[in-house]
Amino acid sequence: MALNQLNLIMVAKGFRTFIFGAVSVMTPIYLAVLGYSPFYVGLGLFMIVSGNVMSNLLLTWYGNAFGRKRFLLIFSALMLISGLLLFSTTIIWLMFLALFLGNVSTTGTEAGPFQSIETGIIPSMVSESRRGRVFGVYNLIGYSASSLGALAASLPSYFRESIIAFKSVYLAYALVGLLLFAVYLRLKNIEASGRKPGLGHMTRSGLNDLKKLSLLFSIDAFGGGFVTQSIMSYWFYLAYHVTLKDLGAIFMVVNIITALSILAAPFIAERIGNLRTMVFTHLISSAFLIMIPFAGSLAGSLLFLFLRQSTSQMDVPTRQAFMANIFNEDERVSANAVTNTFRSISSLPGSPIVGLALSSSLLYIPYTIGGGAKILYDASIFLSYRKRTS
Repeated sequence: MALNQLNLIMVAKGFRTFIFGAVSVMTPIYLAVLGYSPFYVGLGLFMIVSGNVMSNLLLTWYGNAFGRKRFLLIFSALMLISGLLLFSTTIIWLMFLALFLGNVSTTGTEAGPFQSIETGIIPSMVSESRRGRVFGVYNLIGYSASSLGALAASLPSYFRESIIAFKSVYLAYALVGLLLFAVYLRLKNIEASGRKPGLGHMTRSGLNDLKKLSLLFSIDAFGGGFVTQSIMSYWFYLAYHVTLKDLGAIFMVVNIITALSILAAPFIAERIGNLRTMVFTHLISSAFLIMIPFAGSLAGSLLFLFLRQSTSQMDVPTRQAFMANIFNEDERVSANAVTNTFRSISSLPGSPIVGLALSSSLLYIPYTIGGGAKILYDASIFLSYRKRTS
């Protein structure tokens, strides 16, 4: 039974991240093609992140009481509605509403409600010794699918960037929402044993860890908000006039590199521990990130981007395994939802600030602020947890 449940989650992860990969690369370019300024592009990305914040807040307070499965079905239905709205209109305020409702990911990873629930229930389906590898496979599927989605984002370029070609991708987004609804209907026995709303079911030590990790993850997410996949796609479009067709290919390669590195992460963690793997690989990636705008050429910037991706997400499966070890079974979904909420809130300033910076031709701003914040996070979490866990 647990294996069948796990397979359903893996299928959902694959389809969801495929379409997220396409939409995250394509959306800022689509808004630009429609004639909207960098400020409005940044505001559109802000609405996406705001929607993730709202969904995680609802999940935090009512996930156990209302039911995890019901929330998965609601979020899938909202994807369907969002996709249909984006397919049917180019009115900016309606598009912002759709981006808010759809729980779109602007990155190759997710911080939205789907992943909050899935990473909270996966540990109960496998033994503790297998968690790292299962999370590795879970994220490998996500990044592999996202790489194909990034390539699919170049579809409109083959049709002279016609509006209907862009809209067809959003129609596919709606259909994936419908598919997820059907998949999640088959999930069973995923509810928490307690049905208290809010955080009343958490232990005192769990709450203390939740507060500390929410703060630490917020520092990381603040930096990440300046360098989402959507922002970097738009940055290469502005800085080097890279076409949508080439952007699709570039971010396909980016996500393939990421997927391969993620597969190696659990094996490294088995040797040096989850925390050390999280921190050491992340520090290396942040150094490469800061170098991207100073490379002086498209080839140089791409080289540093690819080098950054070779280690940047190795902390994802190890962080998920780290969280599974810190929190008990009933706490995990809430802990993921709360920390992801703080991650999303902290990433909110990135998009509008980047929009203003790029409008002023300050092309180095996203990478220097983003990389600097991530280095601060790495040092802080290592100092906080090095004596408690490796």
